Amino acid sequence: MGRSAGGRAIMAACYGEKEPIEHAANLSSALAAGKPEAFFGESRRQKLVLFIHAAVHGAEMEGTAAALNLVNLLETGKDLKGGEWPELLSAAERLRLIIVPCLNPDGRARVPDDPTIWSEDEVEKYRHGLYKDGSQIRWPQCKVPHPRDPKADGFLGAYFNDAGVNPLHGVFLSPAIAPETHAAMALAVEEKPDCVLDLHSCSVGPFYIVGNDAIPERLSRRQFYIDGFYRQLLRERLGIHRDWTTDGREGALTLDGAYYHLCHALPLVFESADGTDKQRPSTHEQIVDSQLIAIEALATMGVREGFKLPEN
Repeated sequence: MGRSAGGRAIMAACYGEKEPIEHAANLSSALAAGKPEAFFGESRRQKLVLFIHAAVHGAEMEGTAAALNLVNLLETGKDLKGGEWPELLSAAERLRLIIVPCLNPDGRARVPDDPTIWSEDEVEKYRHGLYKDGSQIRWPQCKVPHPRDPKADGFLGAYFNDAGVNPLHGVFLSPAIAPETHAAMALAVEEKPDCVLDLHSCSVGPFYIVGNDAIPERLSRRQFYIDGFYRQLLRERLGIHRDWTTDGREGALTLDGAYYHLCHALPLVFESADGTDKQRPSTHEQIVDSQLIAIEALATMGVREGFKLPEN
């Protein structure tokens, strides 16, 4: 689907027949004219479209593991450890799925495998980077300046591509330095997904992030609903109880919020556990399974009700 700032291939796997839509206008112009069919087409698609991408931040490869397990499930009927997911597979077969296992291969190439064995210092180094003097940049300080000058840091964190761009915040940057962001947006315009799932990770996962300033309130409420269904499945399947939610309202347009304005997709952000929480350690199996459960919850909800409820 494109190449990174460092020239690395960005790969997408697609499942389910594509239903082409001929459109006479982009979304903004079509809606302004009162003719949404100029963008969405005259006839309704038979299958809803779910777009999943992982590793927008290259050190967060837990989503990559989940994506590759999902691909193996769709190809063979089993995940990479031989597990069967009949409900997930049943829902997935009724959707068109676009899966990007690693959106930021530049950042991914900068870090070693298996964050579950990293020290706290290694977590900060590989995720957010080091200043010239070797001190930690940390989050959210790593977001300024942006783009970062790769030569100005002692170690460029895997948040960033080789041009120093965090693809999550590359919407208004040039395609020359933020090709990953623009490749994802171009694919969204081409496929017109009904929902986009962005897979991340952190120490206190797993959980969905809900709420987004860039989308209507009714869609934010839908995010809460999907999150609740996921938490029910998570408790039933893995015995993990989440009695809190995380609000994602940042007051700025990220790649996730942009999907709504490009194609009216419901954007969702999921944070997996990364195995670094010493109080609640997670195994590799739990990390992958918690994400596959999240995808199952989302896909099941999409098939049953649609990702977005009707506006009226």
